Amino acid sequence: MTQLYPHIRTQVGQPKASPSVTLFPPSSEELGANKATLVCLISDFYPSGVTVAWKADGSPVTQGVETTKPSKQSNNKYAASSYLSLTPDKWKSHSSFSCLVTHEGSTVEKKVAPAECS
Repeated sequence: MTQLYPHIRTQVGQPKASPSVTLFPPSSEELGANKATLVCLISDFYPSGVTVAWKADGSPVTQGVETTKPSKQSNNKYAASSYLSLTPDKWKSHSSFSCLVTHEGSTVEKKVAPAECS
């Protein structure tokens, strides 16, 4: 059986796509300005429902977290970002920070260690 419209992908038929997650530590310029923001970039996921959690040394962090609403990319998949604002002291006082992205029941975790970023 041939498909009459193979080039038309309806939203209904769009396949699920797991997010690509990248975690960026604070820049040295920012630390020099007495600020520390971690950025978690989440891209290429479908459908748009996604939750983001942050951890410091494995414990949940909720203060200073800001997560954007998913926005549609040109490829019809979604992208979002989450930011964790800290003081440089807080950044240096932990051995690791993680961004955990849960999408369609599976979780992707990215970790960054302050000691490796100094």
